[in-house]
Amino acid sequence: MGIFKAETEETTSEWSRSNPHGARGRIMAIYIDTNVFYNAYCPIEDRIAADWLLKQIETGFPGITSEWTIAEMFRAFKKQVNLDRIGEKDAQIAIDLFLSQIGEYAQKKKLILVPVKTVLIMASRKFIFSQNLYAADAIHIACATDVKVDAFITFDSDFKKITKIPILNPSDDKFKDSIKKLKAKYLKK
Repeated sequence: MGIFKAETEETTSEWSRSNPHGARGRIMAIYIDTNVFYNAYCPIEDRIAADWLLKQIETGFPGITSEWTIAEMFRAFKKQVNLDRIGEKDAQIAIDLFLSQIGEYAQKKKLILVPVKTVLIMASRKFIFSQNLYAADAIHIACATDVKVDAFITFDSDFKKITKIPILNPSDDKFKDSIKKLKAKYLKK
């Protein structure tokens, strides 16, 4: 059994977890950066836009993120504990809820967790040098580029120079309309 109680042999297979396009061809998908999950699960953050986005993902319009997001969530919550912004117990509860829900999303194929392999780490190099991204951000962009997502969702302004993928910020006024258009475009097919 994997990290999540909800994992099955099918959801943990290499093909279904790392290739959102599957055997039937291209699907519409969005990459969700760690900070979106953090905003959704951290009790001290404004979660409205992040919660709305997570309600939009479904089997036919999945969210994608890398497994690295899980470790980043652990660190983000520990940082808030260290800064005395949230208590240790509250951080652990939020992390447990996050793990439970993304496990459920993965089982229902609403969320695809991309394994971070050496090839993606090596691909991050070009983003670090050309865009001056931090390593974790470069890994996220490398994953998103590799699986050919239709949009990259982040609150982080460091991704503004990325041109290969549309970068959508949940705090932008037109964010919900952009997601609705992407989703409607796919659901018509």
